[in-house]
Amino acid sequence: MLLRRVLRNDPTKEYLLYRPTGASTDSPLLVVVLGAGRQWQQQVAAFIPACERIGVTLLSPSMGGAVRTSYRSIGRHENRADVLLHDCLREVSLHTGIDATRFRLFGHSSGAQFAHRYLMAHPHRVESAVIACARWYTFPDTSRKFPFGIRPIKRLPDLTFNPEQYLLVRITLLEGTMDTEEEVFHHSDLISAQQGNNRLERARRWVAAMRSQAQAHAMPSLIELNEIEGVSHHFGPLCREGRLVQRVFWSLFGATIDEESATTLRQ
Repeated sequence: MLLRRVLRNDPTKEYLLYRPTGASTDSPLLVVVLGAGRQWQQQVAAFIPACERIGVTLLSPSMGGAVRTSYRSIGRHENRADVLLHDCLREVSLHTGIDATRFRLFGHSSGAQFAHRYLMAHPHRVESAVIACARWYTFPDTSRKFPFGIRPIKRLPDLTFNPEQYLLVRITLLEGTMDTEEEVFHHSDLISAQQGNNRLERARRWVAAMRSQAQAHAMPSLIELNEIEGVSHHFGPLCREGRLVQRVFWSLFGATIDEESATTLRQ
């Protein structure tokens, strides 16, 4: 059963938790970040059959409430989305006995914006990650301030980025080949000029930038981009036609998931 819980130290914040049948304290942990929309719980449920089949514990924090407007870029000093996730991880570890120090990470759309920024800021917590259809990216560019580059900012003074650490995280980007609707960032044409005018173009440019940085640090590139034919960024079609769940579990766990273990959303 997918459980909906509130944090003990702050009942205004909630998360979803799934424990597979017979799970031990050695169960691997998957963190799924999908935001806090009306379909949040239904979308998370798409991963449950696969989690049950291969024995994965799932945690999905709600990015609603105080962090709703800023979680995509980690949050604000007084309402940090990364701190919220750490609180959820700590509580899940207490409830289940599993080691939540390191985990696999998946984020989609707005959740992907948070997820890739989180792994760049906290690479020691993430074993591997799948980033699907992020709208904007943090480029490995010290000349640009966060969240579009890695130059520190005053509102998050303790948020730092170490390329030699985050380049060690294996990252798979998933992006639909039809995700080409032009979106111009309303604050600055310079950001659009750097990142691109649609999600597919931005994904390609971010991967190229991360690979270039790895080369500059004489490190192997651990990032790849999988372009999914015939879909855009919408969650339902990604699951149905794009085999999203299967792709996530293959990338993060090396597990082959059949159709019966991947819930097909109808919306």
